[in-house]
Amino acid sequence: MPSLTQAAILAFGFFLGVAMMGFQMAASRFLTPYFGSGIQVWASLISTTMLALMAGYYIGGTLADRRPRSGVLGAALIVAAIFLAAAPFIKDPVLGWASGAFENIVIGALISSVAIMVAPLTLMSFFSPYAVRLLLSDAQHGGRVAGLVYSITTVGNIVGTLGTSFVLMPLMGSRMITFTFAAVVALCGAGLMALRAGAAADGGDAR
Repeated sequence: MPSLTQAAILAFGFFLGVAMMGFQMAASRFLTPYFGSGIQVWASLISTTMLALMAGYYIGGTLADRRPRSGVLGAALIVAAIFLAAAPFIKDPVLGWASGAFENIVIGALISSVAIMVAPLTLMSFFSPYAVRLLLSDAQHGGRVAGLVYSITTVGNIVGTLGTSFVLMPLMGSRMITFTFAAVVALCGAGLMALRAGAAADGGDAR
């Protein structure tokens, strides 16, 4: 049975999974007035998300090996939350410039997606490899730990996609949805930093 700290880390993974895909759905609304909502736009959004995941998994995994501390991960998530909160303010200048500068809708939508989404999603993607490193107590159970972390974040992805599309969007605009997810990410980051502080205060591993 996982400890309270381990359960908290897994819970943070679920909520970060919700926020990640929820933000992608909200970002689709950002792009629609400028580029439409066709398959080119969705291809740009999905490709940008995959790019961010790739970068976040690699960089986050490398950082986790060097500094396996939940406080470091928490700080990265706080920065991700700042980028998320800034997205509604920068979207119109970025999208307006991209739609005017590039006649090709694919290029314009892709550049816009990268400019708005890559930074926060990359930092949020640090979580999965970092969580595996923090939760892993012995190599014998490495596969199970990794599978658990990625499964929980993926369940969060599903909830974020469906919940944002069918529940949040009819109730609030994409701007408020983004602010909401920024708050969620910030709370997860603060929670991870609190775990670090608590461990240090108790004289423990301080992960």
